[in-house]
Amino acid sequence: MSLTRRYFLKSAAAASAVAAATHIVQDPVQAQSKAASEKLGIAVIGAGGRGSSHLSEFAGRDDAEVLYICDVDEAQAGKVAGVEKKQGRAPKFVQDFRKVLDDPSVDCISTATPNHWHSLVSIWALQAGKHVYVEKPVSHNVWEGRQLLEWSRKLNLMVQCGTQSRSSPSLREAVAFVQSGKLGKIQYAIGTCYKPRKSIGKLDKPLVIPANIDYDMWCGPAEKVDLYRPKLHYDWHWDFNTGNGDMGNQGIHQMDIARWFLGEQELSPRVMSIGGRLGYDDAGNTPNT
Repeated sequence: MSLTRRYFLKSAAAASAVAAATHIVQDPVQAQSKAASEKLGIAVIGAGGRGSSHLSEFAGRDDAEVLYICDVDEAQAGKVAGVEKKQGRAPKFVQDFRKVLDDPSVDCISTATPNHWHSLVSIWALQAGKHVYVEKPVSHNVWEGRQLLEWSRKLNLMVQCGTQSRSSPSLREAVAFVQSGKLGKIQYAIGTCYKPRKSIGKLDKPLVIPANIDYDMWCGPAEKVDLYRPKLHYDWHWDFNTGNGDMGNQGIHQMDIARWFLGEQELSPRVMSIGGRLGYDDAGNTPNT
């Protein structure tokens, strides 16, 4: 589905009426006053890892412009030059993403933060009148995800999740074929994630957070604790305080695809879990098996 700027602006206009009656919502964006031919103003929140792909994709589009790069790590400011080269104008860099929410030129935020920030970043963006693209999983837990859904409905603003397999033409054709009934009734589907994960190591003393990183902001809604892994970035996936293990990282794609092929829309009536963190003793606490 191709989503035009006109759709974005129409949704933002509808959100304004709701926001005016919602006291905790910030002043709504006046995006509806812009011409539909203008570019979408994008703020990318979280510029490392998947965030790099967000920057590259948006900067390479004729109908969008990256206005802000937001990251708690000042080292990510180095990506400003690359975005400027690709889109012709330099985005601003800020460490605190909250500073961009009041900017009416920002139509949409695209977030690739660690999982524990996903829902809160998205909800605050919605309350500021922005549409949202958020990496999977949309939330750190089920309750947060439900709050995000409610805010999206309440403000009539769009939230899209980064399960990019849904955009694969070949997968969509395969799903259509399976659901056409030519294979008969599908009884079950299996989603398998075979990604090897090495030990993330374990320190004897707490990790020293580099001065260029705002660790308080990095923790945000998660518990602020000492870390005993060698790397702050990426390995947050393997700590339940900030991540969801491989089920929420890679396995979520396989689970989504399996349910997609089945045409399943409802929650599972039963869930069973078997496994653990096996093969090494490191600072992680999420299952690898």
